[in-house]
Amino acid sequence: MEFLGIGYQELLLVLVLLLVVVGPERLPAMAYQIGRAVRTMQGYARAVRDEFKDEIDYLDEQYKTIKGQVDEAQSTLRTENAKLNSELRQVTASVESTVALAKDEMQAAGSAADAATAATPAPSEPAKPPMVF
Repeated sequence: MEFLGIGYQELLLVLVLLLVVVGPERLPAMAYQIGRAVRTMQGYARAVRDEFKDEIDYLDEQYKTIKGQVDEAQSTLRTENAKLNSELRQVTASVESTVALAKDEMQAAGSAADAATAATPAPSEPAKPPMVF
């Protein structure tokens, strides 16, 4: 087992050196201070983690709110687009039917005009003057 790249032998050596340098009478007080420092650091880490969690929760709530608004706007746009397309189809159909009726009337008027021109004799061409050189 290794902790931060330190094996059993290195850890045992550090503990023995600590016992020799600090001494047996001050070792419990030092261990208490180290434990208290570790707890303080854990408290700081917990506070930072909680602050990040609160910020992420706030951002997630904002995201959901905005996403709901965007989804609502999309559905409104889709509804309005469908209404506009149906109205456009109705107008196009009525214009096409009007154009078809006008075309039929023009064809009927054109065929009547053709029949009238066919019934009247075509005038003869006037005589051309002689060409002089």
